[in-house]
Amino acid sequence: MLPGSPSTPDFPTRFRIVHGLISLLIGVTGSLGAALVQVNLPAIQGSLGLTPNQGAWLITIYVMTNISMNLLLVKYRQQFGIRRFALVFLSLYTVAAFAHLALDNFAMALILRAISGVGAAALTALAMFYMLQAFPASFRIGALVLGVGVSQLGAPLARVISTGLLDAAYWQGLYALEACLAAASLAAVLLFRLPQGVRIQVFARIDALTFALLGGGLGLVVATLGLGRIVWWFEAPWLGWCLIVAVIMLVAGSLVEHGRAHPLIDTRWVATAAFLRFCLNIALVRVILSEQTVGAAGLMQALGLAQEQQRLLYGLVLAATAAGIVLSAMTLNQKTLATQFLMSILLIAVAAFMDSGSTLQTGPGQLFLSQALLAFAAAMFLGPSFMFGIGQLLTRGLGSIITFSVMFGVAQNLGGLFGAAMLGTFQTVRAQQHAVGLAERLTGADPTVAATLQGYAGVYASTQADPALRAADASVLLTQQVTQQANILAFNDVFVVIGLIALVQFFYAGFLFARLALRMKAAANAAPRPPGPTAPARETA
Repeated sequence: MLPGSPSTPDFPTRFRIVHGLISLLIGVTGSLGAALVQVNLPAIQGSLGLTPNQGAWLITIYVMTNISMNLLLVKYRQQFGIRRFALVFLSLYTVAAFAHLALDNFAMALILRAISGVGAAALTALAMFYMLQAFPASFRIGALVLGVGVSQLGAPLARVISTGLLDAAYWQGLYALEACLAAASLAAVLLFRLPQGVRIQVFARIDALTFALLGGGLGLVVATLGLGRIVWWFEAPWLGWCLIVAVIMLVAGSLVEHGRAHPLIDTRWVATAAFLRFCLNIALVRVILSEQTVGAAGLMQALGLAQEQQRLLYGLVLAATAAGIVLSAMTLNQKTLATQFLMSILLIAVAAFMDSGSTLQTGPGQLFLSQALLAFAAAMFLGPSFMFGIGQLLTRGLGSIITFSVMFGVAQNLGGLFGAAMLGTFQTVRAQQHAVGLAERLTGADPTVAATLQGYAGVYASTQADPALRAADASVLLTQQVTQQANILAFNDVFVVIGLIALVQFFYAGFLFARLALRMKAAANAAPRPPGPTAPARETA
């Protein structure tokens, strides 16, 4: 039906099962590699002798190349075919994964992460195509949801297995697993190649200019969002220059596309109110889903909990994610689309408010229910949002498939980055404000504070003979506890903000769905009805 997509012959059952397993393998491979680096960044930084700024670049440059490559992937499939698409990009990802094992400096790590981002950009689509082969045409919508959803399993899985990998082979174990999964995916694709589809000539010379402008602009936006919180927004002038250049490049690229007869990006569709609302809703949900990556993970770090103590928590998150994907795939249709979309947002709000009462005594056990709800909601949200976008695409025409693919990925990636950047910045600012407020209440004249300091000083009595030094150590310990408490209070503020944003979006999305339903009902009532059968004329004498 679509050039660049595989045909869907009627495979026997055993072939369908194999294609489903290959889809699962490719989806996990594409998401696990990036998640392993993000979760274990301190270990990688330490082994390579990197600063926090350099470590942040390893994650940022992966997203920069990943989001930019989406501009060309659909056209590449359309012109060169799905089989070459699969082999070229999966081979690229595999080579980069094995090359990671020879890392010895920052420059090499940066280049390899950029190459990995390029290769991984194709794996989500590849997992979806293999999943489509695993099910009959009657389950086509569910297969799409499963194919897109399997890529969500990598993030929680990385937190479950990272401890064992680090214990077994330190940071090399992380890259060894990524390389082995990539090699297994490549072998599976070589053994079970996707059926060939229709190929057409689509590339034009001006595509290179469009890719340079739009891809470069998106990359600079990603760099700003990824590094802003690390180098701090108002202390690094290059962030402002990046944004200025990004705006110029994006506007120039849009003007080039707007004047083309066959554009890479359908700017007229992107500028419509319906499409902008669609992208806004996708981006907002990705913002509030930062509750898990920024909020809960940051809270666990502030509480001083090691990854080993969080394995059961993220095991439940992994199970809830899988359950959300399966349930969404089994129940998603035109009637349940709005319900699933709204329910996922409401569950995110509930989970955020549940976490907003965290204290020093909070542990992974207290987050089991809230994080499971959040993971379930995140998995359930992806299917309805993807299918709603497909519905808009069908009304526009399949010629805008590239626009839909690019904008769906951009909305998700930039929404997640923006959420992490803004919520992380908000947490930092609120932690400083809480620390100042707590410190103002701690005065030496307060008998409770004096007794606390005396008790802390007694802890050092066996190792420190000088009373003055014991008092100084006690003050340092109290300051550390104040800082920890301030961070926890700041995370509670983050959870409240996420919950409020989720509630606002819930009512806004509900209003949009209700208005759409009323318009469809009015259009159905206004449609001319076919005339009914007329009574036969009676014969007259």
